[in-house]
Amino acid sequence: MNGTAFFLLLYAIPLLIFTFVYLFFTLCFYTIAKKTGHNHPWWAFVPVLNVFQMLQVARKPWYWFFLFLIPIVNLVAIALVWIEIAKAREKSPVWGVLMLLPFLNFVALLYLALGSAKETPPHDYHTQNRPRQPVNV
Repeated sequence: MNGTAFFLLLYAIPLLIFTFVYLFFTLCFYTIAKKTGHNHPWWAFVPVLNVFQMLQVARKPWYWFFLFLIPIVNLVAIALVWIEIAKAREKSPVWGVLMLLPFLNFVALLYLALGSAKETPPHDYHTQNRPRQPVNV
């Protein structure tokens, strides 16, 4: 093997791995955005715009984007956003926390994207903010 082929192989393998990981994450988040009713699920494929899409799916204000730029604070912000995304998919918040763990985040993202929503949401998720119904006496 000559030097050119070696360097081509040396750069091609990481590029292929990066492309696979990028496509996996964007396709999964595209599916999540469609299932949560986002108006523009194609934002998942556009860098930076996909962060704003995550914030919209998680029902967080746009200025949370700046929290992602602060070291240490960004870990907490990302965890909170993924917990809300898991709730939007009617899954346990644990799946959002798993998004912080390397290699487990692939499983968690795939579950959030492809898992079906629960038939009946958890009792406390929808009834916390529901006004009481008047009782006819």
